[in-house]
Amino acid sequence: MVGMSSLYEQIYDYILNMIKEGDIKSGDKIPTEEELAKQFQVSRITSKKALDLLSQRDIIQRFQGKGSFVSKNLPNFDSTSSSESTEIKPDAYRKVIGFIIPDFTDTYGLDLVRAIEKRCAELNYNLVLKRTFGLEEEEKKAIHSLLEIGVQGIIILPVQGVHYNNELLRMVVEEYPLVLIDRYLKRIPATSVSIDNRKAMQELTTLSLDSGHDNIAFISPSVDGTSSVEERFRGYQAAFSEKGKPINQEHVLTEIHSTMPVHVYSENHNISDEKDRERLIQFIQHHPEVTAYVCSEFEIAMLLNELLTSMGKKVPDDISILCFDSPTFYLNEPFFTHIRQDQEAMGYQAADLLIKQLNGERELHDCKVGYRLVPGISTKINHLQGNHE
Repeated sequence: MVGMSSLYEQIYDYILNMIKEGDIKSGDKIPTEEELAKQFQVSRITSKKALDLLSQRDIIQRFQGKGSFVSKNLPNFDSTSSSESTEIKPDAYRKVIGFIIPDFTDTYGLDLVRAIEKRCAELNYNLVLKRTFGLEEEEKKAIHSLLEIGVQGIIILPVQGVHYNNELLRMVVEEYPLVLIDRYLKRIPATSVSIDNRKAMQELTTLSLDSGHDNIAFISPSVDGTSSVEERFRGYQAAFSEKGKPINQEHVLTEIHSTMPVHVYSENHNISDEKDRERLIQFIQHHPEVTAYVCSEFEIAMLLNELLTSMGKKVPDDISILCFDSPTFYLNEPFFTHIRQDQEAMGYQAADLLIKQLNGERELHDCKVGYRLVPGISTKINHLQGNHE
């Protein structure tokens, strides 16, 4: 292997060398995850990964509640190096992947869950799902829970926020098999799968500009700390820049909170919802010149449409609304013109990239999947940009 061994490989090679040298023999108990973590000054995530790899290659046997023991029938040590990128044997151990997501609905997330589960099944992996409801503490619990039951890797859609989960950062540092979905962590090297949010929002905004709208508002939660929202705001800015038109900063509202999972499931959701309604009503009243709204989320577009209607505004005659994601309408035309993310491709890619890591690949990927700009009746559109695969 080139360069310094990763931490888990050092532990793996330490145990393997002890067996080769005869310091521990077939049937002997080996140090626990906790003991190895203390000895090597690493987390139990790292020591567990080393023991899992030893078990996968039939060097040790692990028994719940009893510990780990050197196998009675040891394999050929010439092919058991920690850096050996052999493909995982189907029956070597229980093959389980974890998926952590704030929540999922028919608007966004449900197709993602289905795709990941389907791909895992095709590759003979089981999938364990954990919801965090947008709470960092629940995200930590989900990570601990999945590691406790012995998942081989984790796909995660991180919670929104400025601060990253320490457990998530630790997994990245210690090279635990991990794939981020829908967003990435800035300045943190980890494999991720998403659409090109900046490009998608730029095209959505450009569509409004090309349809004759000069005063276009951008509505979203805070753009700080969540890469997908940040990229969408940059796309909004880029559309104006490309057309040589200035942005009116007063047309930017990034203080919508009630649609975020952390607030949807909060005991104070009604208070949060009421505050957002007041913010939006004031925004609409203070900016009668705005004729189009681009929203970073479907739920915001729904709330905005409700308020505009209650204020006597007609969509799309008076106001156009565009957004990201929308439930699938099989019989009728979608109401909102929107960006539809290819959740199936996103899920498949996430599962494939994680399993490549389990099979020894270390290359990091920033994978972009396709999206579609779908016309709806909430806008007067002169033309569409098409598909982006």
